[in-house]
Amino acid sequence: MRQTDIGKKSRIAAALALLLLAVLTVFAIGIGSVYLPPQTVLRVLFGQADPASPEYIIVWNMRLSRVIASMFGGAALSLSGLLLQILFQNPIADPYILGISSGARLAVGIMLLGGVLAGFSVTNPWILFLGALAGALAVMVVMLLFSARVRSVTTLLIVGMMVGYFCSALVGLLVAFSDDNSIADFTRWTMGSFGLMTWPKIYVLVSVSSALFVVAFLMGKNLNALRMGEAYAKTMGVNTKALRIGIILVSGLLTAVVTAFAGLVSFIGMSVPHICRMLLKTDDSRALIPSCVVCGGIFGVGCDLISRTVIAPNELAIGTVTAYVGVPIVLYLLMKKNKHE
Repeated sequence: MRQTDIGKKSRIAAALALLLLAVLTVFAIGIGSVYLPPQTVLRVLFGQADPASPEYIIVWNMRLSRVIASMFGGAALSLSGLLLQILFQNPIADPYILGISSGARLAVGIMLLGGVLAGFSVTNPWILFLGALAGALAVMVVMLLFSARVRSVTTLLIVGMMVGYFCSALVGLLVAFSDDNSIADFTRWTMGSFGLMTWPKIYVLVSVSSALFVVAFLMGKNLNALRMGEAYAKTMGVNTKALRIGIILVSGLLTAVVTAFAGLVSFIGMSVPHICRMLLKTDDSRALIPSCVVCGGIFGVGCDLISRTVIAPNELAIGTVTAYVGVPIVLYLLMKKNKHE
């Protein structure tokens, strides 16, 4: 397929995906214990409702923040998964499988549970984000060092799982010495939920992830070269060392900003990039990056809507829903891959 055909197809797909995301967002805001029709939601969003009305309070104080969180959280994890798959040349790499989310979880656990043990609590969202970033980048560096010495995809995945188990063991030590209230709060966070987001946290999530979406898109041409192999990328004038560092930073930031506030969310980073590849029938990063952002937003909003409505008034952990949706996709991709080998 010619490049112009790919570009045209990706633009059409992006436009349709944006339309779907907009429609899903309106319905997600309206669906809940009190149903709000789409026209009511739109009237509130466009400032045509009384600020003292129940509809206004429901939209702005209860639902909109969660929908924005799930949209940007899903987009960030999807893009992080795509970048990791390119970096490690591994079709099933994602922040959860490689232990990166676990590193962020350990860092947040140290701050939340360790802080309580030390007699203080961490409430500033920027401090939580920076702590999660430190944990995510630490694991990324470890995985990158192993990837330079281990060529087997299976071995690399096992290393990621071991790192994740080790981080979980350290979290277990913290839990053992914490009080019941702190453990309960940490457990809810660990299960994963976009309902934990407050407006200050959303400001951090949206500002950080939006900037990183632009940075990743600007890296698209060099990512295409790296996908063809490091030797090829060097012949094209790409500074591969700087590019790898850039991918690590962007992926780590995207993972950290979601994990710090929403907890562990699995399978979005693994499955959405493959969905985009199947829809667009291309590996061009310049088409996949915006597609992953939009489709990740759709995936995040859709899964969060399921998590809070399917057993209402109770709620499923978002990781449970993403696993139910993502596991069949990953199994299908593995079977398809083995069939062609």
